[in-house]
Amino acid sequence: MKVRKKGIALKLVAEVLIAIVAAFVILSIFQSFLPGTSNSALCRIYRVILALPIPSSIKPTITECSIQPTMERFVLPETDKAKIIDNLVTNSLSCWQQKANYGKSGITFPCYEIFIKKIDGTITETDYTFSLQQKGYCSVLPNNFMDIERTQFNCGDLNKIYWQIGTINGTDVTVVIKFNAFQKRIEII
Repeated sequence: MKVRKKGIALKLVAEVLIAIVAAFVILSIFQSFLPGTSNSALCRIYRVILALPIPSSIKPTITECSIQPTMERFVLPETDKAKIIDNLVTNSLSCWQQKANYGKSGITFPCYEIFIKKIDGTITETDYTFSLQQKGYCSVLPNNFMDIERTQFNCGDLNKIYWQIGTINGTDVTVVIKFNAFQKRIEII
């Protein structure tokens, strides 16, 4: 009887391995036909396969389904305060919606690193939040508390933005927009 139970267990292991190899082959075929599949059902299946307790040497690799979002770096040639604020708001919203999936991502990562050559004026969290409010983004990315100034602001019912940078002014300034998975919020550093 013991030999028979081992035979069944080995058969089950062999079937699971065959299923995994078949899934790898199917994923590879779909990858060649569907190059932009980062948010598709295929990527969800791929992530499940990656979570299985199998040796990493037999796990498939599909770069289009990367789990870790990449940080984008760019230089802002603008010096106009309003344009810089618009850029910060747009990139924060992109980080929240696309990269962090409305705060559902389970990993902390930097979304954007923005180099600002020169700013005409000073940018504060109030300026930034006022722009969010004017564009009607407070329902998507609320910011109802000014971190530096310790005051309330009428921009949604939660505080999903942590403004850590203080005031932005001068020349050669770097701003990092980051998603914090533990706090489920955007940090501007």
